[in-house]
Amino acid sequence: MATTATTPMKPRPKMVERKAPELFQFSKQGQSITGVLLSVEPTEVKGKQAIEYLFAGENRERFTMLGTADLNKKIRPEDIGHLVEIRYERDDTSFQKPGQSAMKVFKVSVSEEREPGF
Repeated sequence: MATTATTPMKPRPKMVERKAPELFQFSKQGQSITGVLLSVEPTEVKGKQAIEYLFAGENRERFTMLGTADLNKKIRPEDIGHLVEIRYERDDTSFQKPGQSAMKVFKVSVSEEREPGF
């Protein structure tokens, strides 16, 4: 009678639920957010083309943000891996058309060096 060696089963690793990143939206002047930029991707929102930014914030929790005219000029693909601080400064109504919202103006600061591990 032949016997076969059995290998002990490794214990199953602890599983952690993975959730989709939350969509962050600026609602009040003075609000700010900081995170490491992970990606810059085109997306479609309500039938219109937009840019979506994915960040890793504190404790590496992920959040996304849709681009605005101002943010799209200030955040660049080469900023991926850098710490980015964004502050909602004010609304610009200087070229606002009837029925449109005022343009949000942001202060964007980007670290000179890439963050370790990104």
